[in-house]
Amino acid sequence: MNDLIPITDTAAQLNELLGTFMTEVFRCDTADMLRLLKREDLSMPRIAALNVVERQGAASISEICAYLDLSLGNTSILIDKLVCRGFVTRVEHVSDRRHKLVRLTEKGQALIQELRTARVNSVVQRMLLLPPELLDRVVDVLRDVTAQLPPPSSVERSARAPMIQSQAPRADT
Repeated sequence: MNDLIPITDTAAQLNELLGTFMTEVFRCDTADMLRLLKREDLSMPRIAALNVVERQGAASISEICAYLDLSLGNTSILIDKLVCRGFVTRVEHVSDRRHKLVRLTEKGQALIQELRTARVNSVVQRMLLLPPELLDRVVDVLRDVTAQLPPPSSVERSARAPMIQSQAPRADT
């Protein structure tokens, strides 16, 4: 039981610090992001679906459904709207022609890149306001962190999120 205390403290500290950091650095890009989403008639579930497809290269409706935690019907409607807007296509599964896979089109890839670039540029602009010596340390730490992070898998994401939440300090300890 005591082995969990350092993990809990670290998880709680990361939760607090990253939450504060993300709130601060993303504060300025909200209006830009909303304009981009409105321009392309996109919602957060549609963006999330595009990101799933982008990460996997191709995904079935069922895989997207499971990731978004939506019903199969709602996910299918969401994908239909992305197809109509030209962001994704449906292609036959190589081994089973009855199943369809969703893939990004060039337009979908360009949109994902535009969203990513806009968000990164927003963070960079905020970070450049830091004193140079602190910015140098941040760059070094980010380089080390990104080199050490293992690639996420869908199993890790789904298994880890409840674990971190359940490890939050309890009021009685």
